[in-house]
Parts: sequence; C-alpha cells; structure tokens
Amino acid sequence: MELGQKIKKARIEKGLTQQALGDLVGVQKSAIAKYENGRVVNIKRSTMQKIASALDIRPSELIFEGSPEDTADLHVKILTDFDLMDVLKEYYELSSDNQKMVRELIRNLRKE
Repeated sequence: MELGQKIKKARIEKGLTQQALGDLVGVQKSAIAKYENGRVVNIKRSTMQKIASALDIRPSELIFEGSPEDTADLHVKILTDFDLMDVLKEYYELSSDNQKMVRELIRNLRKE
C-alpha cells in the first residue's frame, strides 16, 4: 500500500475529515488531499511525524510495508547495523540533490 493510501485509511479509521487532519497537522486540507492522492511524495519528516501523531500511529507504520512485527524487525536490523548508521549519517550530510541521486541509485540497484 502506498503512503497516501495509508494516510487516507488511517484518517478514515480515526473518523477524521481531510480538513480535521489538516488542522491537527497545521497544513491546508488541499495538502492532505495531495498526500493521499500521491501528488506529493516527499513529505517533510516533521510533517510525517505530525500526521502519524494526529492519527495515533507510529511514523514507521506509514513508511514501511508489512506488519508491525516486520517493521519492528527492520528497525532492529537498522539500529544494530553500525556500518549502515555511519552511512546514514553521511547521507544526511549530502545536499538534497545528492540524496536524491543516492535514493535513485539504490532503487535502480534493487531492480537488477
């Protein structure tokens, strides 16, 4: 399930309108609609955290595929892989253009 679909599903389950969720997050209703429709895919981390908080879920539930148990297992792998943590620190020191190139490279390598 795509990020936008997850947001919409969680919002509906919580009984919120797009306007109500936008008010809780501090964005316009139109921004929530764009997130849900997939027209905006690079949602700021701080906004993602606010959305998750408003929906009473963990941000990882919006980001990662699979069950909560699978997500927890992935978190453990990430947090205990010290080489990966070092690379992530370096990644966040890159410019946004270079971060985008790294993401594209990883996606292309995954396709091979």
